[in-house]
Amino acid sequence: ILYVSLHRYDEGNFFPGSGAPNEVGSGPGEGYNINIAWTGGLDPPMGDVEYLTAFRTVIMPAANEFDPEIVLVSAGFDAVEGHDPPLGGYKVTAKCFGHLTKQLLKLADGRVVLALEGGHDLTAICDASEACINALLGNELEPLPEDIVHQIPNMNAIASLKKTTEIQSKYWKSVEPYSVPVDCALAESQKQEREETETVSAMASLSVDVEQCIPQEGSR
Repeated sequence: ILYVSLHRYDEGNFFPGSGAPNEVGSGPGEGYNINIAWTGGLDPPMGDVEYLTAFRTVIMPAANEFDPEIVLVSAGFDAVEGHDPPLGGYKVTAKCFGHLTKQLLKLADGRVVLALEGGHDLTAICDASEACINALLGNELEPLPEDIVHQIPNMNAIASLKKTTEIQSKYWKSVEPYSVPVDCALAESQKQEREETETVSAMASLSVDVEQCIPQEGSR
């Protein structure tokens, strides 16, 4: 089992104080516990950009490498905007949770189960649940705002993610420290990924063309 958690941590000063980035599991389970432990308090609070970056740089690479048979999500919505600082104080939108769920559907042939785990603001819970269900149903999701895809994560998020990647790189080849820059905007990352895909496709096309040009033994 690969366990992954994103949570407010603040160097152990936020309830319940557990879930440090160096808590990686023990014995046969060492390396199968990934904690993205946000630190820095609410200056500024974590939001869509930070959560999307965590998925891009840590969660999806490790999950793809693990190659799960099924994905079980403890869907806690404490990070959704609307919660007072003592209850989280983060600014992740319900819409973002829908897009995160859509990414998870790329794993395990879409075998994803969400179980409502918590949250303290009824409106936030309802909005986030609706967004996630829309993603599970395969409905078209409303695009993320342009300012989100062109924004870089805040410095506290970058520090938190770099700490996680340094630790987890010992266990996951796909999560190397600084291998995927966390301090770049989502749009820039997507552009890089498209260029890499186009390059691979072009190389594959060239390979096919070469093979087609080689005369077969029976055609001489």
